[in-house]
Amino acid sequence: MKNFGFDLPTEIEFGIGVYKDLPKELEDGKRVLIVSDPGLKKVGLLDKIKNVVIDNGYEVDVYTEITPNPDEKMVSDLTSYINENGSEQIVVLGGGSSIDAAKVASCMAVNDGSLEDYQWNNRSFENCSLPLFVFPTTAGTGSEVTGVAVITSRNTKKGVVDKYIFPDKAIVDPELMKSLPPYLTAITGMDALTHAIEAYLGLGANVFTDSLAERAIKLIADYLPRAYANGGDEEARYNMAVASTLAGIAMDQAGLGIVHSLASPVCANLHLSHGLANSFLLPYGMEFNIIARKAKMSNIAELMGVKVADLSKEETAYLAVRKVEELQRELELKDKIVEETNVKPDLDKYAENAANMFLINNNPRKASIDDCRNIFKNIFYSEK
Repeated sequence: MKNFGFDLPTEIEFGIGVYKDLPKELEDGKRVLIVSDPGLKKVGLLDKIKNVVIDNGYEVDVYTEITPNPDEKMVSDLTSYINENGSEQIVVLGGGSSIDAAKVASCMAVNDGSLEDYQWNNRSFENCSLPLFVFPTTAGTGSEVTGVAVITSRNTKKGVVDKYIFPDKAIVDPELMKSLPPYLTAITGMDALTHAIEAYLGLGANVFTDSLAERAIKLIADYLPRAYANGGDEEARYNMAVASTLAGIAMDQAGLGIVHSLASPVCANLHLSHGLANSFLLPYGMEFNIIARKAKMSNIAELMGVKVADLSKEETAYLAVRKVEELQRELELKDKIVEETNVKPDLDKYAENAANMFLINNNPRKASIDDCRNIFKNIFYSEK
């Protein structure tokens, strides 16, 4: 019965082969910059997009200096490149790192001030970004449909939030995701599942976002193992692309929670990928929230294929956690998780960072520094 709003200024075009329609979106006579990463250049996806643009008569520059977990320097370097080369419209090919870096740089290129102003001092962009068209190549981050870009600063992953951060158009083409290796398919898929579940459980959830999140959860449970087993499975790639976009919209509109808050110090200090961090933190966050969201947790179990007949809401809520752990094992992530958590971090430092994240305010159960510390203790200081 709650009041809510829903605003998605990004236009979405979805389908196999729609990348070929990119020239129809570009403005004639304006110089194009394609932003990507070295990996996509190596596998030939960058050339696929570049050739489509060049063949239609555009002047094209290419920037492939994006690496995981973009920081202030990476955004600054990209902004300088845009200004020095006279780029007038930006095309992004990649995962969340490339998309987030380009979202901020395309705004910074046409606004004065420092990144710190917008990231830490609550300043809003006065001018809309350069035209921005994004091609996600992973079914995971959802960054193509969000009004936030996460940049590492002050050893913290902190979002730049602004109405002008939204891309102009998200072109979601499952064909561009077929070359994604199994491991990256697994962790980006788990990232999308985390977005859907946190949006579903969070205080900002509403009937619209619940519908998106529920559909995303079911699709991921059904199709992520298939996409992992066979990257060329077109049906699995298609449905994972759908799920990722749905989850991205849900998290942008409903917010996130404790899992992403815990992920901030983990990624910043251990230099882990965001997807892997969410993969192993998700069950802990879900279990922490059971007391506040038993009915929804029970529904998550059912959406993921658990038979819930004759079981209580509390019993099935815990089965949802076990189902996510089962998915981790199916995706062969357990050994990697054990390896990456075989460290002894400063629990107080990690807990304070997580508990002070803005995202944690949306969590359905209030989480204190001690709560975060206990979760980190269970992860890093318990028997594996």
